[in-house]
Amino acid sequence: MRVHRSLLLATLVACGGDDGAATPATTTTATADDGSTAAASDPDTTSAASTTVTASTDPTSTTHAPSTTVTTDTLTTNPETTSPGDTTGDPDPDTTGDPDPDTTTGGSNGEACVDDHRVVGFLANWQECPSPAQMANWSHAVVAFAVSYTWTPNGNVCDEACTIGEVAGCNGKSLAELAADLHAAGVKVLLSFGGAGMGGLWEGTCGQMVKCWDHCVDRTDSVVASLAALVADNDLDGVDIDYEYCLHDAAHRDFVADLTTGLRAALDALPGEKLLTHAPMDHELDAGDPYFEIVNQHADAIDFLMPQYYNGGNSPFDPAGLAAIETNYRALVDGPFNGDAARVAFGYCIEPGCNPVASQPAAVDVATTVEGWYPNNGGVFFWAHPNESDGWFSGPFREHYDQTVCGP
Repeated sequence: MRVHRSLLLATLVACGGDDGAATPATTTTATADDGSTAAASDPDTTSAASTTVTASTDPTSTTHAPSTTVTTDTLTTNPETTSPGDTTGDPDPDTTGDPDPDTTTGGSNGEACVDDHRVVGFLANWQECPSPAQMANWSHAVVAFAVSYTWTPNGNVCDEACTIGEVAGCNGKSLAELAADLHAAGVKVLLSFGGAGMGGLWEGTCGQMVKCWDHCVDRTDSVVASLAALVADNDLDGVDIDYEYCLHDAAHRDFVADLTTGLRAALDALPGEKLLTHAPMDHELDAGDPYFEIVNQHADAIDFLMPQYYNGGNSPFDPAGLAAIETNYRALVDGPFNGDAARVAFGYCIEPGCNPVASQPAAVDVATTVEGWYPNNGGVFFWAHPNESDGWFSGPFREHYDQTVCGP
């Protein structure tokens, strides 16, 4: 039987929100013009235009959907920026431990799925580290975010050269230390690039507003090199692209396409198998939309796609909304991925401020419905880990998959 893995996206997907988000307790680095860096313990004190944030940059902003509340599944980097998608919550103060490697502790203690039926958690790295109870349920963790700006109380300061700073782990851990903890729990670790703080569709008119993404459009090669170096230096398993911004012209469309193909080549050049994923907003993925066409043209470069099925206007917990989502999901599976549903993971948001906020057992019920569409589907992801400190959201998925498809 095919082994499946659930992905737990605990990143702040272009997810970030302003609702009740705390100031990120992450470290920032000031990058001088000569490339040297100096650590700053308080993210609120960074201000130079040439500085970049090292860890997640904004715990209060969310992306994954154009809204002014803090929710998204993409990683949010700026606490002052709100966007639909993932938002931060108040995680349990417990820090990570060292769970048993290569095992899961769901209801049946079954093996985690690795190719489909994933349980992916986005990990907001400015919050407390995930607990062993959480990691035991996850197949993948997506650390949010890598960004090219410095967070300040008055807004993000974009690096005009699109310099990506070092990324912190969580609760004082380095990114490498966090990755080691997750690997010890049998969890694959991806780094999410982007999030709400880089700029979102909900913030203005494309072609008129200028956000951090705009400084990256003509710097694809350096962005690819920086992200590949972060993967190699921290023993990560891949990169997630959390782009929730404009695709109104050829320059922006080419950027996302070239970032995808460039990262595929760079990751393939590294030792071991490396993953490349995207976590777009669902309303940008209707057949014929620019993002849909990018996925369609470059599906061979993408290991799996994580549509944010929240904040896009269709709720999977409403019959009409789920029907619309089914149309979207089927178009992605049967179009770009040629019927391979294992390459599409279903996204939920559990952060207050999302629309809708997912709950259990309703989310597992939706997953069961998706299994009726495609038995070997790609599993689930959620934004974000601080809001499920005891594994209340991921645990039921782990148990369900262990009992129905993954096996002991």
